[in-house]
Amino acid sequence: MPRTPPDKKTPTHPSKAQPAPAAPRPARVPQPPRVAFPKKNQQPTPAAFTARLPLALGKRFEAARTFLLKQKDVVEDVYFYGPSTGWALRYLCGGKPLCALLLHSDLPVAIVSLEAAASVAVDWQALSPIGQRAQKTAHGSPSRLWLDVPLAGTGAADFKMIIRAKLATMAP
Repeated sequence: MPRTPPDKKTPTHPSKAQPAPAAPRPARVPQPPRVAFPKKNQQPTPAAFTARLPLALGKRFEAARTFLLKQKDVVEDVYFYGPSTGWALRYLCGGKPLCALLLHSDLPVAIVSLEAAASVAVDWQALSPIGQRAQKTAHGSPSRLWLDVPLAGTGAADFKMIIRAKLATMAP
């Protein structure tokens, strides 16, 4: 009787069977941040920004708005920064940009541009770790830094200190 060759899929010796290789884990791809108001033709009201936040964060956001609007010659408008950023509350002082408040992944963030004189006027050591991290991660050049300051936690107090320093250096 002719002998048939063993099947190549089954091992000839069960004790030498190799365990099945583990399936490779898919790499975690970071999700892009959610844009709160991405559509240009749907302009939100300033109150809509606060309405999207939990109560505690909404109060911090409103406190930052109130602080900005109490400053001399500061006006607020709703401005569209593009589809990747969406709508934000932009603040101008004497027609010059002061800062912007926006929602980044459903968290309130202030974006402040600091010229060299304003950057020198800020006491960076007096800021909390959140404010110091914002300074370390700032982008731009030494002549103009762009800070992203989270308004959660102690970031709101840091934001106010940075704005006070910027307003002191802005020419009327």
